[in-house]
Amino acid sequence: VCSSDLQLDLIRLRVSAGTQPQKAAFDALLASSLADLNYTPSPRATIECGPNSRPDLGCKDERRDATAAYTQALAWHITGNERYARNAIRIMNAWARTLTGGHVNENGPVQAAWTASVWPRAAEIIRYTSELWAKEDIARFQAMLVTQYVPSLIHGCDENGNKELAMAEALINIGVFNNDRITFAQGVRMWRGRVPAVIYLGSDGPSPIAPPNGLPASAPWSNKGVQPPLVDGVLQETARDPHHANMAFASLVNAAETARQQGLDLYGEQAARIVAAMEYQARFLRPNTTPAPPKIMFSPQPTWEIAYNHFRNRLGTELPGMAAVIPANRPTGADLNHMVWETLTHGEVGAVGLPAPPARSR
Repeated sequence: VCSSDLQLDLIRLRVSAGTQPQKAAFDALLASSLADLNYTPSPRATIECGPNSRPDLGCKDERRDATAAYTQALAWHITGNERYARNAIRIMNAWARTLTGGHVNENGPVQAAWTASVWPRAAEIIRYTSELWAKEDIARFQAMLVTQYVPSLIHGCDENGNKELAMAEALINIGVFNNDRITFAQGVRMWRGRVPAVIYLGSDGPSPIAPPNGLPASAPWSNKGVQPPLVDGVLQETARDPHHANMAFASLVNAAETARQQGLDLYGEQAARIVAAMEYQARFLRPNTTPAPPKIMFSPQPTWEIAYNHFRNRLGTELPGMAAVIPANRPTGADLNHMVWETLTHGEVGAVGLPAPPARSR
């Protein structure tokens, strides 16, 4: 999920050789508490997440544990230290044996989306690079994804695009890990419906494309009385804050990357929007010097590496604005949602391990 075996092997070789940006990114990973060899998970039977994390009954714990499992899985593959693999397995098994009540309250569905976007990344690495995870435990983990996550994801979300795109990514990742074509296709369908409503292009006309639910007011482009200029690449939540806008961007790119690893080129379907979004934001970020629109904020985010690698390194697309931003943004870390160690996994890795040619079917 998001990375192939050959890509992971390349990352290991680059770290071993001290090649940047992987060396600095892996140093940051090992320094993180998420890579602690004594990491202890905190599973719960039910996750209750209210608006603005009130209440937070297991929400941060679940996101931290999913991210830790992925972190430990990466550390295992790069170092060969079995303790990391066993830690990842222990975290995943603990949740698969405990979580029975699903995700409830207002932010329950997006909580399920964030964590189900990351769990399969860890699980895929462990299952295919070690013999340490028992078959019955893998089956239990797969069942957890189906029963405790998919019901919260499958109907999408009529609110901001970052939520529904996280759901699309989660469904795609679950579909890959569970070898479930139906769930994968449901995620792809959700992705195709929402992406055009999240990144604006002038060719859309005087107004952004409405989200698939047909209720534009549920996904507002203005925030706090501020309407961003409708220019190529502006994101639906640009006026809200840079983090939420880029949560949507990261989800749509992560999903496209996973699909591309499976031979489906979602990137190609929305290339103009993705490239425009990167270059739009980059102009307002150091070392670039374009002044931001009034009352609109931009700041570095732990993302962009995956899309940059695809369009610049694989396809040769010119991205002068983002090319200036990326070096100063490295190494990216783990935000405990779904933007996790992107510099390590995708910085300058090119097209290694990709299937060819990609399928372009609808």
